[in-house]
Amino acid sequence: MKTPDDWRRVRRLTVSERRLMRRHGRAVLSVAALHVLLTLLLWWLGVLQLAPILLVTVIAGLLVPGLVYLGLIELGLTAEWREPSLSMPAAVILLAAFLTTGFGLDEARISALMLFFPLLLLVSFRLGAGGLLALALLASVGYLAMLALAWHYHGLRLSPTLEALQWLVFTLVSVSFAVTGSGVNGLRRRLAVKNQALADALEQVRDLAIRDDLTGLFNRRHILQVLEHQKGLADGGIYPFSVCYVDLDYFKAINDAFGHGWGDRVLRDFADFALTDLRGGDYLARLGGEEFIMVLPQSTLEGAELAAERLRKGWGQRDFRALNGPPTVSLSAGVACYRPGESIDQLIARADHALYLAKSQGRDRVCREEP
Repeated sequence: MKTPDDWRRVRRLTVSERRLMRRHGRAVLSVAALHVLLTLLLWWLGVLQLAPILLVTVIAGLLVPGLVYLGLIELGLTAEWREPSLSMPAAVILLAAFLTTGFGLDEARISALMLFFPLLLLVSFRLGAGGLLALALLASVGYLAMLALAWHYHGLRLSPTLEALQWLVFTLVSVSFAVTGSGVNGLRRRLAVKNQALADALEQVRDLAIRDDLTGLFNRRHILQVLEHQKGLADGGIYPFSVCYVDLDYFKAINDAFGHGWGDRVLRDFADFALTDLRGGDYLARLGGEEFIMVLPQSTLEGAELAAERLRKGWGQRDFRALNGPPTVSLSAGVACYRPGESIDQLIARADHALYLAKSQGRDRVCREEP
């Protein structure tokens, strides 16, 4: 029998989209932090010639939006947005910072743009081919604009030919990363579809493991787990709970007179009827045959007895003669309240004994446990 811990381990086989989003957000912020460190190192070495206002703009323009971006991702506030990872705006902000740093460099200009390639690879998990190519072309055009501004304001220390060659290599590598990344994105999308199918299949398997095939109610295994959980809460003084042991009267006679098909129909009809009568936090399970058990959290013995009596009266008014079935099917129920420290078997035995009293007193009645 699988426990809740078993199912939690099984669920880890599937990929959590929210967990991936968080990792993506942290990775983007890491790229921003690395560029800040690179910018400060180049400035400390005296290689970076940027006005203080531009230097502060680069650092603040990365860290402040980066922290806001990470906060949105971590809190899941973008989950319903069209592009929840915000990869394109984040990449554009980072690219602007790379180009601004490159503007203040001469021989080492290309070093300021090296982080653009891992950035392209990172956002390829979220952007399609069109978005990646647009980002690569934007970077190429931005590089040209940066060169033009650098030439205009302080000249180019490297030869124009070498600068043009570096720009061409940067453009070709960016486009190749974009093309490769589009393939990665397609693979991610296919894996996402398969991952969702796996998650759905696991949920179906779990449902089959805890449900009764005929009625769709919880089965004996699962309701025993529920009872153990309720026992833990009750023993901890959180709240009490009670159980109702229910048995459909003269069910064998129904099977003999109308056939097993009608017997199964009565069981399913009872399950549907009883579920509509329960509160949101109550549980109903089929123990086997025509026996059922209701688990009523936060219910005293008196409250559970009232719930069982309401179910008995409502079910007794069901008439199957219009469908060529039995006229009515009554039920008997035994009610017991959990006593701290006892076992679940002892609790069920007391409810079963109360059910025996209801049967011995003529059926179609509810009896509570003996004091």
